[in-house]
Amino acid sequence: MYVMREKVSAFVVPFNRAAVIGTCLRALGFADEVIVVDKSSTDDTPAIAARHADRVITVPWSPTADDTCAFALAQCAHDWIVFVDDDECLSPEAVRLIQAELTAPRADVYSLPRRDYILGPHDERAYYWPEHHIRFFRRGAVEFSATVHACVVPRSDRVLQVAADTGVCIHHLSHQNVARWIEKTNRYTSCIDRARVEHTGSDPIGFAHERIDHWIGRTRDATSGGYPAAALLRATFDLIDRLKVWEEERGLDGAALFRQVCADLDAAYGGTAPARAGNRRTATPEVEAGPSAEAILCARLRQLRAQHDAAVGAMATRVSAMAIREASLRTSCSPRRSRRTSLRTSCSLRRSRRASLRRSCLPRAPRCARLNTVRPGEPRGGRGVWLVGCGQADDGMVGGGIPSGGSIDPPMSWPAPGAAQRAAGRQAPTTHGFLAGDTQVVESG
Repeated sequence: MYVMREKVSAFVVPFNRAAVIGTCLRALGFADEVIVVDKSSTDDTPAIAARHADRVITVPWSPTADDTCAFALAQCAHDWIVFVDDDECLSPEAVRLIQAELTAPRADVYSLPRRDYILGPHDERAYYWPEHHIRFFRRGAVEFSATVHACVVPRSDRVLQVAADTGVCIHHLSHQNVARWIEKTNRYTSCIDRARVEHTGSDPIGFAHERIDHWIGRTRDATSGGYPAAALLRATFDLIDRLKVWEEERGLDGAALFRQVCADLDAAYGGTAPARAGNRRTATPEVEAGPSAEAILCARLRQLRAQHDAAVGAMATRVSAMAIREASLRTSCSPRRSRRTSLRTSCSLRRSRRASLRRSCLPRAPRCARLNTVRPGEPRGGRGVWLVGCGQADDGMVGGGIPSGGSIDPPMSWPAPGAAQRAAGRQAPTTHGFLAGDTQVVESG
């Protein structure tokens, strides 16, 4: 089933981007019209662009593309516009999103997350992720100005900011090395019409510290082994921009000062310089060939290997010293453990002696006496009664004061032995009660 969609124009403004422009334009292949406005490139950029674009327009070079975007927009024929910088490539997810929005638009302006590749890699812990940039809009919803880093001005409130976790993004292959960053920084900060870094006060040193802290603070991994280079480069941009503003504030003109110095020196030399013949010719000096790039790289690798080996050796030395220290501590701790064991043994012996002393101090076992009494109806020589008392027998008295050879008066009635007792023969004494304090009457078989 065919679905109607809005038509879209795409444009790019490149300069000397032969390494990237092919991929950049292939991502825009879905557009109904592709326009390239080349800024007088000196490499193969125009030839590569001609294979992927409907029109290639050459214009004079200028330091940035921002002052050319309005011209490029005027060349577009359709009402929906998608544009990218010459070092940007849309992700496949971004292409599918734009195609879907052309069928059923939800906004007038679309802001996409941009994945910056600085010094090679993209790191989502760095300060720049996810920064959003407008790259797709309806005609009239966006205007372009010539101000560097502030050229895209939205004119509609219907802005859709695409989430960073959808896969939709702009791949920004901007700075492959530090030299490229410095060159671009110098070019951009030399433009009079640019978005300048906000600052307060007149202390460039304090400003430098503040910007480093600012960008490092936005980096989610600021450890030495992390990815702080991007934050430091970004702080360098701010610092260079601030120093150029500092120059302007003081009205410094180094070229004029140099001319004045030369004039003063010429006057000091005095007289008129003698006329010279001034013969001119071209020559090629013989220069001793230096080491090749490969040799320099190999030497650098050897240096790094030596540093690595030295670090490993130092680590091994520290580990060995720690092991010796640990063995020494263990040796010094062994006599202490022996003393603790000896103290434990000594304490155990003392506890044993204390326990023995406690047992010797306990009351003596109770004495027992056989009563020469006969229960009613029971023949002599049968069961007797024992009195058990905790007191010392004295003058023939046992426990509660019953004579050892006497009888209980009045007579006590005793229960007849049970069948189980008769069957089992002699049984263990059975307690029936207490007499006279601590004296206990016990039945005995």
